[in-house]
Amino acid sequence: MKMIYKLDFLKSETPDFTVFDLETTGLSNRRDRIVEIGAVRYSGGIITDSMNEVINPGIPIPPSASSIHGIYDRDVIGKPFIEEVLPRFLNLIAGSVLVAHNASFDVGFMRKALGRAEMDVPEIPVLDTIALAKAAWPGRRSYSLQNLAVFLAINVRKAHSAEDDSRVCLELLKKGLEVYRKGSVNE
Repeated sequence: MKMIYKLDFLKSETPDFTVFDLETTGLSNRRDRIVEIGAVRYSGGIITDSMNEVINPGIPIPPSASSIHGIYDRDVIGKPFIEEVLPRFLNLIAGSVLVAHNASFDVGFMRKALGRAEMDVPEIPVLDTIALAKAAWPGRRSYSLQNLAVFLAINVRKAHSAEDDSRVCLELLKKGLEVYRKGSVNE
């Protein structure tokens, strides 16, 4: 998973995108674990596949994390462990550009999870929608997903839910690409 720093490929290509978001037990990918994966595959202007999976992290979920994403220890009892979910996620993202908001956070957790599961990290391009938003709408006070959703009139159903954040991020990507392809983006 390698970050894309230049957006110029978007002018000539319309790749498949897989927009994803993670919810975690905390902020450290060394110590904390994934508790939810949401992902949406977008190809040719339509959603072609998606997944949303609550995951048993194998460690207690701190109350501070639960208060943000609403996933508690009781919610992960009997849920699959990350090793069971990763093959489906890797299949979903194969051949696409991986997209996330603040991608280094989500990609860092995904790399760690793959490493712990002794699975290869795929060589796949990663686009951060923060970079796209900064190019499309420079000078904003905040580039958080929720603030951009308000600015762009994107309906947020449940903030800090991997499933809904993936959907909101996809809408942000589509609006950013529209501005970008019109040529009014500052790179």
